[in-house]
Amino acid sequence: MEFDAHHTLGIDTTFKHLDSSGSGLSSAEAEARLKRDGPNALPVAPPTPLLRIILSQFKNPIILILLIAALISFGIGEALDAGFILAVLVINAAIGTVLERSADQQAHALRHSVKTLAKVLRDGKEELIDATGLALGDIVVIESGDKVPADLRLIHTYHLSADESLLTGESLEVGKDAERRFDDPDLPLGDRSNMLFAGTYITSGRARGIVSAVGLHTQIGRIAELLIGRSAVKVPLIARLEAFSLKIAAAVGIISLLIVALSLFRGTPLLEIFFLTVALFVSAVPEGLPVAITVALASAAVAMSRRNVIVRKLPAIETLGSCTFIATDKTGTLTQNRLSVESFDIEAEKALEAVVVANEAYLNREGRFGGDQVDVALVRYAHRQNADLAELLETPKTDLIPYEPSQKFSGAVIERETGYFAAIKGSPEVILAACRIAQDEREALLERVSRLAREGYRLIGVAYADGASPNLQDALNAKRFKWAGLAAITDPLRDGVETAVAHCREAGITVAMVTGDHPETALHIAKRLQMAQDATQVIDGEALSRWYDNGADPSALAGIRVFARVSPEQKLQIVHAFQGLGHYVAVTGDGVNDAPALKSAHIGIAMGKSGTDVAKESADLILTDDAFTSIVGGIEEGRRAYDNIRKVVHLLISTGLAEIILVLLSLAFATPVPLLPIHLLWLNLVTNGIQDVALGLEPAEPHVLKRGPRPPKEPIFNVLMIRRIALGALYMGVIGFGVFYTLLAQGVSVESARNVTLLLMVLFENLHALNSRSETRYLFAVSHFKNLLLPLSIVAAQTVHIAAMQLPWMQHLLSLEPVSLEMWGKLLLFALGLVVVMEAEKLFRLRGK
Repeated sequence: MEFDAHHTLGIDTTFKHLDSSGSGLSSAEAEARLKRDGPNALPVAPPTPLLRIILSQFKNPIILILLIAALISFGIGEALDAGFILAVLVINAAIGTVLERSADQQAHALRHSVKTLAKVLRDGKEELIDATGLALGDIVVIESGDKVPADLRLIHTYHLSADESLLTGESLEVGKDAERRFDDPDLPLGDRSNMLFAGTYITSGRARGIVSAVGLHTQIGRIAELLIGRSAVKVPLIARLEAFSLKIAAAVGIISLLIVALSLFRGTPLLEIFFLTVALFVSAVPEGLPVAITVALASAAVAMSRRNVIVRKLPAIETLGSCTFIATDKTGTLTQNRLSVESFDIEAEKALEAVVVANEAYLNREGRFGGDQVDVALVRYAHRQNADLAELLETPKTDLIPYEPSQKFSGAVIERETGYFAAIKGSPEVILAACRIAQDEREALLERVSRLAREGYRLIGVAYADGASPNLQDALNAKRFKWAGLAAITDPLRDGVETAVAHCREAGITVAMVTGDHPETALHIAKRLQMAQDATQVIDGEALSRWYDNGADPSALAGIRVFARVSPEQKLQIVHAFQGLGHYVAVTGDGVNDAPALKSAHIGIAMGKSGTDVAKESADLILTDDAFTSIVGGIEEGRRAYDNIRKVVHLLISTGLAEIILVLLSLAFATPVPLLPIHLLWLNLVTNGIQDVALGLEPAEPHVLKRGPRPPKEPIFNVLMIRRIALGALYMGVIGFGVFYTLLAQGVSVESARNVTLLLMVLFENLHALNSRSETRYLFAVSHFKNLLLPLSIVAAQTVHIAAMQLPWMQHLLSLEPVSLEMWGKLLLFALGLVVVMEAEKLFRLRGK
């Protein structure tokens, strides 16, 4: 039965109530409880229902205009026109439904790609499991940076604080104490300091807690159903392009008024004017743009997931195309994060004991060490020297200072028969500061640290104090520690990282290392990766503090490529500095204290393996393999997505503009309109039905990582886009009208001239889809087999139009007829002329560079 007042129970009573103990559940008992209570999971909004997607296709104002036009057609007895309009709407809706359904399902699948892990005691041993596998009574081990996986009654706390703003709205951290107990069962959540709640975050400290509620029975589970079904926020890029479409619609509206005025002046029947204006409006406004772009972004997101990059926020895909600066961690991102102790300069017999005591590693059920990589490397080394030392991991600690990046050390105190034994390990400079040691010996040690750091080692100092106070801070304040030794740890570069950093240089992206390691260790790695050449490009935390205190001038950091001994607060300052220099900044992070930098950067990238839940929730992208090479893959996919969006925009706007030019020229030269409303609708369906979406699926161009990043504020409609759109639209519109005008002058009937003009426009717009495949590569240099959907859609569209010219019922509906082979030849020459013009534009532009 659900119980919501565990904060009123003492620790022993809680164990009895949940039928558990301090060693946790057995695996068999946990499995039985999971079967009884279900998984520890919240309900997730399912993919959008198919019917809702279908109905959404008819929300577009342009679609509503067409529906009105169809109703009017029925009302005046034009059943064929009305039927055709409705057929166009149904086909468009079908295409949109299929594409949006696919994109929605892909996005839904990606939302389940990132799992929350929980460290739990099972059969008395610590192990990592998927948080959905937690059962009532499980004992969960929590530390700084973790996302709380279930509601927990705390049973042990050490300097524990949590961010509960998700539930309480209170931004201040909340201190926690397992020993507290409260009498009021209705105590506000924010005051229940002996509890942790699912979905909140640990900002500092360590703790153990017993699972008191899972899934829907957690505090957040009770409000989960209120969150399900909320409409998703529209991707900003799509919102901007939809706004652009409305501006186009406004412009077309003004042009339509001009057409109405001219048509009335010429005595054109009102009904004909109405249908022409509606059809022209639909042809010119790129109502298919949002769907095509959603597909392009969803395609990129799926491709990035295959390259170990999970996209949490779709806009990050497009913004990757603007990235100019990457501030990357070293350990685990540039390096393998498989640390091993290469040497240990032991200067005291108790050095190995101190390494194990001041260690937060643990031995799991399989007999393997788990925990922080540095801790694991050190305890493995000690275990190889003396297997009995591993027992010290299980020795109760009377005091503990866990490792936090800001303090750069950790320590613990245990009680032995001879008294209390304290041990600390961490940054050699910090450890030496707590030791009683002669100045000359201190200087010699620091010189050794400097020399080993230049050789690329990560260095850990170790010290101990025998007969110490049970309070570790007292021993630190008294500087009672004896220097025990210096461990030199290596972490090899990840495979492919040198090539990835080189790709960034070719792509015009600056890469800088931000690390807590020694400056010379970091410089050694940076030199190997050709990120930096010498010490003038390195700055440490102390120098950064002086820089910040003296006004934080961003230009002073412009040439720095290695930031060493950096605190999390300084990482945020670095991000702001390079943003102030005009860079579009991507930053990697894995810790709870990295969250501000991840949120403040243009692109926050969290580590999927080693990263805390806070970091993952703050990021735009998550690297499932923690590798820098995956960032480069993400940049490539981001640039591909942006390029494809430009291709879609180019095709839709230029073909729509060509149709407007065609009609305007007919009004200017007082001829019949070259294309009837039904022709324009047909043209829009045949030439843009699937080709625009196919362009959104184009593969990355070969040079995508060999060009500089686009300016962050550059609009899609830059000078190049405007010039190419104008050139293509003018050619199609002017040549199309010229053919129509010439045919009329030769005595060809208006119906036959329209038939030929429509065929020419179909040829134009299908070939223009090929012209849109690249802004910089010639058409013959593009591989047309890497995206077969585009050529197949073009062939299919052209085949459909040829069939319409042959089938009697389509001939009657669209006023079509077959044309001679001679006419086919002439039209193909005109259509190929469009390709020549667009290729010539590339030739002159590229030669002029």
